Formats: sequence, structure tokens, C-alpha cells
Amino acid sequence: PSRVCSKAAWPWGGKHPPPIWAAGDHPSTWALCGGWLVDSAVPAAAPVAMDPQVKLRKASTGVMSSPMRKPPDLIRSSSDSLMVAKKPPHVHRELLTILRKVSMEEDELFAMSPGPAGPIQSPKASNEVEPKKLFEEERLADASFLDRVWDFLKRMHDSLEAWGYRNFPVITDHFNGLVYGVDLAVRTVKWFQFGAMAVWLGFRLVIYAMIIAIPAIRIMLTYYHDPRIKRRIRYGPEEREYLDIYIPKEAMAAQKGEGPKVPVVIAIMGGAFIIGHRGYNAQLGLRLMDFGVITVGIDYRNWPRAIMPEMVKDVSRGVRWVFQNIELFGGDVENCMMIGQSAGAHLAAMLLLEHSLLEAMCKKDGSNLPVEHGQGRDLKVWSVTQLKAYLAISGPYDLIKLGPHLTSRGLYPKIMDHMAAGDLEGCSPERLLDSEDWQENKEEIAKIMPPIHLFHGYCDKAVPVWSSSDFCEKLTEVGIEGITLDLRRDMTHTYPVVEGPLRRHECQIEIILPILFGEGAEQMLEAGSKLPPLWPVRILNVATHIGPF
Repeated sequence: PSRVCSKAAWPWGGKHPPPIWAAGDHPSTWALCGGWLVDSAVPAAAPVAMDPQVKLRKASTGVMSSPMRKPPDLIRSSSDSLMVAKKPPHVHRELLTILRKVSMEEDELFAMSPGPAGPIQSPKASNEVEPKKLFEEERLADASFLDRVWDFLKRMHDSLEAWGYRNFPVITDHFNGLVYGVDLAVRTVKWFQFGAMAVWLGFRLVIYAMIIAIPAIRIMLTYYHDPRIKRRIRYGPEEREYLDIYIPKEAMAAQKGEGPKVPVVIAIMGGAFIIGHRGYNAQLGLRLMDFGVITVGIDYRNWPRAIMPEMVKDVSRGVRWVFQNIELFGGDVENCMMIGQSAGAHLAAMLLLEHSLLEAMCKKDGSNLPVEHGQGRDLKVWSVTQLKAYLAISGPYDLIKLGPHLTSRGLYPKIMDHMAAGDLEGCSPERLLDSEDWQENKEEIAKIMPPIHLFHGYCDKAVPVWSSSDFCEKLTEVGIEGITLDLRRDMTHTYPVVEGPLRRHECQIEIILPILFGEGAEQMLEAGSKLPPLWPVRILNVATHIGPF
């Protein structure tokens, strides 16, 4: 409370908070890594001699007490009243029920386990039943004739699709993408506004895609043909419940018992909840393999084929699968973190908060659902305490406040109502922190919540920077410690995941490696910084400025 940052003290104006706030080693010291220090004992305009290019290398272990408040020009009051007036929230309670059910899907998820050896003795490994038959026979026992016919056709489609992926993966994937794109266009065209702004943004998107097409194709071909990547592993029975595993040589040695198990990154990609695909994690996964890290890219159903609670359910199943099975691939469940970008950051944040609340509530009522950290091979359900950190990049954490911004970008804001099952409040991680359930269990939740690193760029045109700063402030208000708010100048929505890695400015890697490797990460980062860009920097600068994100 004694640290007050006035917007008059911000040298670049009063509209936005400072670029990087990091907690110092001493609770009385707060450094603004970017050139200014604001402290009760120091004049607000006193400059500090610090390198403006300094990067945040380590997730903060102190309490991130975000001092920034929304100035009047950032308060979205004109439309909030219309969007808030809706039926009482229900998705939050439904999500708790969904996550509890996912934790009970023992046979169903075991049937998806890859076998034949490892911490989980799956039905496939024990030869008791064939994969998926455990729950298929049970589900079809009382099904109608039409349901059985539909199920038969679906299984034929799945078998044909699996054959295509085994023999012609590139053609099959792109054919499916084309079919999905046409279906998506037909289903969603009514939700888009085709005014001048929307047409202009669409034009910029086409030019942006053309500029980065060549390096993107190069990465895509590596994704399909690199033998170290295990693609399209099913982790659940629903459509799109697949994941990819990027396995470095160190993990292959660990599988043979010739080396230690390696760190694991669980990656949830973005895509505006509509066009996401696990393949978007390819650039990150390929790069992390160079450092001996397994990356698991989890796919999930997109809207309009699923709503946000179902997307969270898919991600929850995928995360649980990782903790059940990643040791089979040489991964270390004791050194694992989760990362989400854009829509993926929102879904991962929803999962993290709801699952931590579920664990706290179960502990309070004496349920044995949550597991204690470190049970290893007897693990039946994952716990948030097993995550070393959560890195959230450019995520939308309050969907109600995002509505007016979507309108300005040529989107009909009510599209979010349909994605959120009519409950924007219940699908907003920031607003979950005000719920009665959270307030009753916040002390217990604060004990188990992993460190959270919120990353955002000031030039983000898709999700405004206040999304992360407001979320950080709310997390701090409810007593969550270990929050790092990392705001970067001159960075757009896609820069940390597209243009930055292409030019070898790898913001994600700079944050991930210190979390997983500790002090040894500095040397690894120095070695990686000597690599040449994957595409000319000047061309990438043009893409950054033209891109609509």
C-alpha cells in the first residue's frame, strides 16, 4: 500500500502502466525495470540508471503488489452495464463438476494410455481389453438405433482418418483443415461485421500471412517429418482430443535408463477460441528440444463445435494425461510447467484457478480426490502443486471488459456470449476471484497456487495490455503470491510466439529455461542467442507493423 505509482510519473504518458514490474529481493524494494523507480522514500520522477533493454530472467518469488489502477479513459463503463445484465453465472459451478468428473474418468483415460510399460498400467498394456472398448460398450448399452448408426459411421470415419494420418499425414491434415475451414465459415459468418474496419483488418492479415509464409512452411514441413515429434496421440474420446509430444535426445536416453528424466512444458495454443490447432506449438517445441525439454502441445475443441467449459474440460483431460504418461517418454513430472498463449492463456488460467479451487474445497470437506504432491506411480489425478510455474502470454482474463474492444475490431461482441454459454462472468478468470466459493477458500488456495508469470506487449492490438495488469492486480488482492507482471514495449500479440522466435528474440525461452533449469539457464541462453534469424529481420519488422494483432 505504501507503493503508489502515479501516472504522472510514467515518462511515456499516463495511458498505460510501466513495462515490467518485478519484485525485488527485499520486500521494501520495488524496481521498475525500464528506467524509473517509484517508492515512498524516493521522488516520483527520480530516474534510475538501468539498462532499458534489461529482460526479466527469473520468475518473481515475492508478492507482486500491482500498484496500477485503470485511469478514467480505460474504464469500459459505457457497454459494461448492457453486457453484465444477464442471467446469474452458472458456468463456474458446472466447471467444478466437470473437473471432478474428469478426475474420475479412470478407465476411460487409462484406455488412452500408450503402454506397454510405465507408471500407468493401462488396459492396452495388460491386454485385458482393446483401447476405448471399456467406455464404448458401456456408452452404447442403452443407445437408440440412430445413435448406434451414427456411432458406427463415426468410427468408420475415425478409422479412415487414422489410416490417412499414418500414410499421408500432410495431405490428410490439410484436407481436414479445408473441410473444417468451410464448415467454420458457414457456421460463424453471421457473427462477423463486414464494415470498413473488418475488411481492412482482413486485408492486413492476408499480407501478414504472405510475408511469413516461407519460414512458416519450413516449420510445418519439419513438424510433419521430424521423427522426434510424436504427433496426434489421443488423450480422450472427444473430437480434437489429441496432443503432440516433442521428444529431445535426452528424453530418449532417459527412456532407456541412460540418463536423467527431462523437464516438461505443457503448451496450450491460442486461436481466438475458433481456429486453434496444436501445431501452433511447433516453433516452441522444436526450439525447446534443443535445450533438452519435452514439449506437449495439447489440442482442444474449438467454437462453434464446443463452448468454453468444454474447452477447459479438454485441456484438463490433456494435462491429466501428461502427468499419467509423460514418464513413458522420459519426462520428469516433478519438473513441469504450463504455458498458454492468447485463448490458450485464458483456458489454462481457467483450469488452474478452478482446479486449485476444487482441490481446496475437497481438502476442506475431507474428500480424497486431490492427491498429495509426489505420489508418483500411484497418481490418479494431477494437482496444481505439481506445476513449477504457469506462464500466460497475452491472455484475455475478463471477457466482459473485452466486449467494447471486440466491437472496435469489427467483431460482434455477443459472439463471446455464445462461446461462454451465456455466462461471460463465469468464464472470466479474473471474475472468478470475486466468487463466493473463492472467497471462502482463498487462504487454502494461496498455499497451493504455483508461481504465475503474466506476459503482455504494449502494442497488442488483439487483447489490450490492461487485461494482464488488471488480472495481476486482482490476483494480488485475493492473496496469491509469486505473481510476476512482465509488460514489454513494442511487442504485439503475435511477437512472442511468431516474429520474435523467427528473429531469434525468444521471449518464451528466456522465461521458461530459468524456471526449469535454475542457475544453469544463463549459459544455455547465451549459446542460443548466437543462432542466425530464420527470416530477414527487416522483413519481420514489416510483418510486425502490418499484422492486425
